[in-house]
Amino acid sequence: MKKTIQIEGMSCKHCEARVKKELEKIEGVERAEVSAEKKNAVLTLAKDIEEDLLRKAVEEAGYEYIRK
Repeated sequence: MKKTIQIEGMSCKHCEARVKKELEKIEGVERAEVSAEKKNAVLTLAKDIEEDLLRKAVEEAGYEYIRK
């Protein structure tokens, strides 16, 4: 299952790596493809994950999770 989330504040590959690392720590996130240019992350999920867990991971990395 794929899920796309919007993220503000990323500007480089280092930013992408920080967000990717935090998102992939979450149980059920198989892969995170993060793009500073597109201001998003495309997640491959093994199961449904609560939005608050995703928000917390993005904020832990130092960026802003944008709700659609």
